[in-house]
Amino acid sequence: MANVIRLDGDLANYNAQLVTSVADDIPSPAVVSQVDGPSQGAAAAGFIGHLRTRSQELATEVAAVQEYVRKNAQALATAVTTLRERDELSAAAADQTTSLIESASAPVAGAATGGAAGVRGALGAPQ
Repeated sequence: MANVIRLDGDLANYNAQLVTSVADDIPSPAVVSQVDGPSQGAAAAGFIGHLRTRSQELATEVAAVQEYVRKNAQALATAVTTLRERDELSAAAADQTTSLIESASAPVAGAATGGAAGVRGALGAPQ
């Protein structure tokens, strides 16, 4: 028995049509150029602008989370104090909980380059 290779004519025509229709979408060689460095070319500048916008949005979210943590840390510390005053919490547990709250809400070393400032500074967004 001989092996038969067959190509459906409609499928071949469809694929040929796809190849020729895509050729119209390909930019001309005059538009395509080599880009050296991060700030050359409209596409690179547009992308960096997009990253700056997203970094500013992210910085806003980071600041909101930091504020949320700070506010909740104060409420938790107040709750621990209240429980300790009512003798519903041992001194050791109160100290341990207060220490945990303080460490979670304390500024991180190098905070000037972290958090929202770090996000803005990563791509040169305004502080």
